[in-house]
Amino acid sequence: MINLNFNISNPWSDRWTILWNKSKLLTQHKAIEFNGYRTSDIITLDFQFKPTGDHAGVRCILGLFGYEMELHFYDVRHWDYETNSFIN
Repeated sequence: MINLNFNISNPWSDRWTILWNKSKLLTQHKAIEFNGYRTSDIITLDFQFKPTGDHAGVRCILGLFGYEMELHFYDVRHWDYETNSFIN
């Protein structure tokens, strides 16, 4: 897994609200989500790449002045850690 994260948050706020959530199944096992949040973060930059494990895929979050957008492209299947493969 690759996870790069930079965050500056407001320590006097605990605000966190989902503004919108759009999701779509692209193929039998691949999905995409586009989400918007209102948070207590002043700046957020987050990138995650997970090639294996539950919901493996790519996730990017960009945020400025308390508003964040998330784009997540992932596999909807769960991971079987005993066989190192996806459960169909």
